[in-house]
Amino acid sequence: MGLTPTERKAKVAKLREEHEDYFQKEGKINALYIPKMAYRPSGKDELHVSFFPSELEKGRNIYTEFVSIDYDTEDPKRTLYFLKHNPHWKEEYELVTSNSGFERHIIPVSELKIINDVNSRRSPIKNKVELKDFIKVKDPEKREIVDVLIGIERALLSINKKLIKR
Repeated sequence: MGLTPTERKAKVAKLREEHEDYFQKEGKINALYIPKMAYRPSGKDELHVSFFPSELEKGRNIYTEFVSIDYDTEDPKRTLYFLKHNPHWKEEYELVTSNSGFERHIIPVSELKIINDVNSRRSPIKNKVELKDFIKVKDPEKREIVDVLIGIERALLSINKKLIKR
């Protein structure tokens, strides 16, 4: 059926691990991280996320990422989004009531700011391919086509080896 509160907490904690380096680096140790489903509400043209009044009443900026109803990530890039606290949220964010009677405020995804994703979080040092990693090749003016192809092959093998190590 659904997740228990304990299971949900554990899944959210596991999801947050991906973003913890960012929170630490930015000094946002206690950042409010609330993963949410992005969906297109009836009668709307764009994706929205919804927050319970209790979440918005905290008066804090919110960090989120898109997940399924079971809190499984729905974004292979694990994009982290930021919603700046809006003191006028009660008036500005539409209130909807679910079939089960829960009230939530919906916010267009376009109002979320993209902070980063898995590609931008990778350390440039890890991805850096240095010249010394490639085998030295002969002077370009004196090479035959076979020498060029061998150089390309070695470079691709070196790159492949680095990608496999990740």
